[in-house]
Amino acid sequence: MNNTVASFKAVIELDSAEVASALVRALAPETEIKLRGVRSEIRLIDDSAIEIAVEAPDYSAFRAAVNALLRLTSSTLELIRELSGSLP
Repeated sequence: MNNTVASFKAVIELDSAEVASALVRALAPETEIKLRGVRSEIRLIDDSAIEIAVEAPDYSAFRAAVNALLRLTSSTLELIRELSGSLP
């Protein structure tokens, strides 16, 4: 992205490959939405770790995108915990 003002990258290590894969599948549709020049990506980086990356052309869009993805990640992990009991 040529007009990137802010970027964020986080690696989250999870307890199992199943949880990591479920999280990526659940959040992938959110990264396909392209609003206000924001680019985001979520991917598996090994069996039980994911990487979330966000690039944005301004700080307001950046903050909104990062907050949204982190909230969705937290909510999804909580749901996985409730449904499967696979997280401590």
